[in-house]
Amino acid sequence: MRGKLINALALPALPLLLIQSRILYRKIPRLPPAAGPRAGLVEGTGAPLRVLVVGESTAVGVGVDTIDEAMVGRFARILNTRTGRPVAWEAAGLSGATVSEGHAHLLPGIAARPRDLVVILFGANDTLARRPARAFAEDMRALLTDLRPLVGEAPILISSVPPLGTFPALPQPLKAYLGAWSNWLDSTMAQLNLPGTHYAPVNIEMEAVLFASDGFHPGPVGYHAWAEILAAAAFKLELLLEQAAAEDLSTPL
Repeated sequence: MRGKLINALALPALPLLLIQSRILYRKIPRLPPAAGPRAGLVEGTGAPLRVLVVGESTAVGVGVDTIDEAMVGRFARILNTRTGRPVAWEAAGLSGATVSEGHAHLLPGIAARPRDLVVILFGANDTLARRPARAFAEDMRALLTDLRPLVGEAPILISSVPPLGTFPALPQPLKAYLGAWSNWLDSTMAQLNLPGTHYAPVNIEMEAVLFASDGFHPGPVGYHAWAEILAAAAFKLELLLEQAAAEDLSTPL
């Protein structure tokens, strides 16, 4: 019903939306994934925290030069700083992937072994594809169900859908239209209820400095701010709080 309402409200602007979409597709720069390995270790003391990040282009740092500047690199260093422990991190991402495409192409490459935390980054491409919220939720549920045997009992932290209505690369009215769609998907994902999964809302003042040169992906400042918020959410999970307490650093971010 909400999708029909969004489309109905956008109907008078449909010709312009189609033109803007085509222009955007042709003109937006195609930035590469961040350089560097897709797995690494931040040194520390004690048993390592094993972290896996799965998602679309942001999981592999599109928008920054090196993987250390990307979400996974920033996130791993924050966990290391707060706990003192080593952080063994992995990144599995695919540029342009919807949840269903990530399911098909990423999961076969993820080794089955226990992790301590999994972070999920999806939603921008499902918004661009105008995936209905119910189908998006079903895709996410299928992804998480099939991911669970690969990661053991690890808590799964799901980041909120990126708010496309704030992206500098998008002109109006396309920005408002995709913003409404991304909000619809996000509100549906927030209600997803699976054992061991935790939705993490990301409320950031979306300023231009947060974005890469394409005005669409995060830049270094954006990834750092995003990682800080997800790390704060991660420290609310019992496992990581116990790890931090072992180092007398149990205060959440």
